[in-house]
Amino acid sequence: MSDASTQVNEEYLDPRFGATMLERLPIFKGFSPDERARIYGLGEIRVFKPQSNVIIEGENTSGFYIILEGIVAVYKAGRAGLSDHRLASLGQGKAFGEMSLIDRKPRSATVVAEAKSILFHLDGDTWGKVLEDDAHAAARFYQNFAYMLSNRLRELDEEFILSQKQLWKFALRKKVS
Repeated sequence: MSDASTQVNEEYLDPRFGATMLERLPIFKGFSPDERARIYGLGEIRVFKPQSNVIIEGENTSGFYIILEGIVAVYKAGRAGLSDHRLASLGQGKAFGEMSLIDRKPRSATVVAEAKSILFHLDGDTWGKVLEDDAHAAARFYQNFAYMLSNRLRELDEEFILSQKQLWKFALRKKVS
């Protein structure tokens, strides 16, 4: 990390800083500051140039990321000849890739750095070993993950209902015209 484009703030290397970052994420609720610092110490800092892929939909990688600096965009491949769909833009403090910690399936979306981005990465295999060795941590993590997924499902249900209402309004206006 010698040139200016790959240098990172020294603070990012401090496990106490990492413990604070992990504390903000629902999947680490209930973990002590020492546990979060230890978890952060298991990961690594990665730097991505603008327009570079962080993860690619369909690839067989695991692990999750926290954005320390920068912005990333999340894309889902279009089907049947449709173009890619931009799902979200994520900034500092947000996390992505956590589904791979659970299901070990190919990536479900592509994530691209929109600006120079400095990310914390925790490898799925490394995290899996922690969970195998610490049943209490595993129980908290999986409970937190289930709660997070439940919230996402509720949000998606609401979004689906709203989109269906909008489609029906549009269809009825077209029919009347």
